[in-house]
Amino acid sequence: MQKNELYPVICEDITNQGYGIVHIDSMTAFVFGLLPGEKAKIRILKVLSRYAFGKIEERYTFSAHRQEPVCPAFGKCGGCAFLHMEYSASLKVKQDYVQSLFDRAHLPIKVEFPFFPQDPYAYRNKAQFPVQVKEGKVQMGFYRPHSHDVINCPKCMIQSDAINHVYQTIRQKIQPEAAAGLRHVLIRSNRNNKIQIVWIGSENRFQTLSQELVATLPQIVSIVFNKNTRKDNVILGETYEVLYGTDFLVQECRGLQMDVHFKSFYQVNPVMMEVLYQTAIDLADLQDFMHVVDLYSGTGTISCLVSRHVQSVIGVEIVEEAVQDAKRNALRNHLDNVEFVCEDAGVYARKHAQKTDVLFVDPPRKGLSIEATEHIQSFDPDKIIYISCNPNTLVRDAKRLQEAGYACQRVQPVDMFCQTAGLECVSLFVKR
Repeated sequence: MQKNELYPVICEDITNQGYGIVHIDSMTAFVFGLLPGEKAKIRILKVLSRYAFGKIEERYTFSAHRQEPVCPAFGKCGGCAFLHMEYSASLKVKQDYVQSLFDRAHLPIKVEFPFFPQDPYAYRNKAQFPVQVKEGKVQMGFYRPHSHDVINCPKCMIQSDAINHVYQTIRQKIQPEAAAGLRHVLIRSNRNNKIQIVWIGSENRFQTLSQELVATLPQIVSIVFNKNTRKDNVILGETYEVLYGTDFLVQECRGLQMDVHFKSFYQVNPVMMEVLYQTAIDLADLQDFMHVVDLYSGTGTISCLVSRHVQSVIGVEIVEEAVQDAKRNALRNHLDNVEFVCEDAGVYARKHAQKTDVLFVDPPRKGLSIEATEHIQSFDPDKIIYISCNPNTLVRDAKRLQEAGYACQRVQPVDMFCQTAGLECVSLFVKR
């Protein structure tokens, strides 16, 4: 196999990232946008020691699952992975991928078909648009895959209509002088189409533009400048200044009103978030006498929802702003049987041995820390409800929990991130 050479291929399978899998002279090549069963001529772009990457030069046959992508930036911006594929077929790809991970780990569990929404578009309530100035012109949109080049995108098909409207207005109004010190524009929306804007950059040059936006767009309730002069890929900096309104946006989940600080994690799909959390509550089979611990509790959404069904809940979260949100949220929703602690989940698990009926964990992509996994036994929970946004670390932690005496009895994917490679899973572990 040689770089720049052309090869006729038949696509054999597809990855969870949307790359078609082909073989040439017993070597694997990955081709974005090629669907299983399709015949094509491809050009090899990059050859590594064990595999290669190619692109489609000419497609000879078309899969029955192929559809025309609704976004002109598809394949360029690095966001969506499955816009060229019927939605139901992409769900099967995701299910099969998670099943393969459990099978390779020799964990005998049947992964269920994902729960999914009626509409897999316009669902996101949060967007982070990178900004660059090139040749005196402002570029806003998304990064090209595996690069820091910004692809200009006038609209994103998976962002909410409210976010797209504000984003388009900012694109029209922002000048190169202001954008020169800008790294990202973060926009959040809620179910009432209220908007929060966060300018992220090295210098606050946005007071005038912010005033113009507020005068033009009455749905804006919060504008913040977040200073970030770091030399890495971390999006948010430490210090910030509120330019208009508050530093949080009020979100709603299953009847709860939740203050969400702009630094705090909050699920990006409000419709499927409710499905996700209700699935977790149903699997836990909660009773009014139970005591629950919620590790990685964020702004307290799970803790507050669970508190309606049990005697007491303790939420543990390391991000101080999120803990302050959580405490306000408990008060806002008149919940007096839930408390929140600002501490690392692993440290809390080591320091506070206590009998717990159900343990909820919702860690970041890196999964449970080794310390948290080791000390989970100190809680002696009868059940563990594990909410995961990364199937790879879920399977790794499932192996560790199995060694600690907990059997995985249910894995229910929830398609929170439609059209992309992302997937949430709710898993039930029961003490043997």
